[in-house]
Amino acid sequence: MQQLIDFILRKKDVVVYFVLLSLSLSLIFNSNYFHKSKFIIFSNGITNYTNEVFENINWYFQLKKINSSLVEENLILKNQLEKFIEKNSIDSLENVAFQYHNAKVISNNLSSIKNNLVINKGIKHGLKNEMGVISSTGIIGIINRTSKNYSSVMSVLNTESKINAKVKRTSHFGTLEWNGLSNRELLLNDIPETADIKIGDSIITGGMSLIFPEGINIGVVSEIMKKEKFNDTVMKFHISNQVKIANIEFRENYLNIEVKLHTDMNNLNNVYVIESLNKNEFENIKK
Repeated sequence: MQQLIDFILRKKDVVVYFVLLSLSLSLIFNSNYFHKSKFIIFSNGITNYTNEVFENINWYFQLKKINSSLVEENLILKNQLEKFIEKNSIDSLENVAFQYHNAKVISNNLSSIKNNLVINKGIKHGLKNEMGVISSTGIIGIINRTSKNYSSVMSVLNTESKINAKVKRTSHFGTLEWNGLSNRELLLNDIPETADIKIGDSIITGGMSLIFPEGINIGVVSEIMKKEKFNDTVMKFHISNQVKIANIEFRENYLNIEVKLHTDMNNLNNVYVIESLNKNEFENIKK
């Protein structure tokens, strides 16, 4: 301890210099909007670059696992292609409505109720807001901000996220939301009580917004919650976290369906960004 004090006393001029420099920079950035905005842009760039470097290192040590996943995915795609060929359902390449871009996750936040992740592709790669993002196992989220080289993705684990989904077996449509509880489960709302929904039913994208094509895997029904149990679960969350769950409530005559995700949101590497080639035409006709 004495050695540390002696060192500080010997270097007191340098210490005073850096203290005064830090104070001066703090005053400049807090009182001048232009300097503050430039500093934020610079710091965000450094943060994204650092995250990308660390993600590259982590990715290197997971190459074996990633390669195994890619082999499995290629096998699934090959089997699907064979089914299409057998059914002669591919008319022409001109009928393709979606185009896919590959990207890599370099930052993934799961610590709040409004989670986002960052991918290493942006405007110069053709990415735009409101493009869907998926992995080889299911949906990830929707792009909500883009820069030249990076894009921010609103995760499905975000209480503001609302995604059109349906029950594969019965074709009942609903809205997929997150209640802020589990990182592996979402809620499917707006399904009427009369629907014959069973635990284990597959949940897929509904394809009604052109953000996601119809039929992309999301998860399976893990529980059909009754009103009393749903309210009790929400109340416990309110008490323990002191956070209000926005827009999540039990509606009379509708089921609240708990959906277990296929995708492990804690372990994301390679993802695919979906570009709808007909989205502008679709939005114009809606207007």
